[in-house]
Amino acid sequence: MPRIEGVDPKRAPLLMRRVFKKVRSMLGRDLTPMKIQARVPRLFWFSVLGIELLDRRSKVAPRLRALVTLRTAERVGCPF
Repeated sequence: MPRIEGVDPKRAPLLMRRVFKKVRSMLGRDLTPMKIQARVPRLFWFSVLGIELLDRRSKVAPRLRALVTLRTAERVGCPF
């Protein structure tokens, strides 16, 4: 359980809800780091922009890249 409560995707602004919906469709669930970042909208949007730019340049499928990133974070003991 995170120490900081994240933003409920159902109560987020419209554009944030669309981002949450896209992530949910790709990974099957809402990610806690995104919910926490959504508390500071500027941080949330810069994070989304950075991920989007990396995905465009990557030759690996975005879904596979996201799964590898999450698995690596799990292996190294990331609390998220």
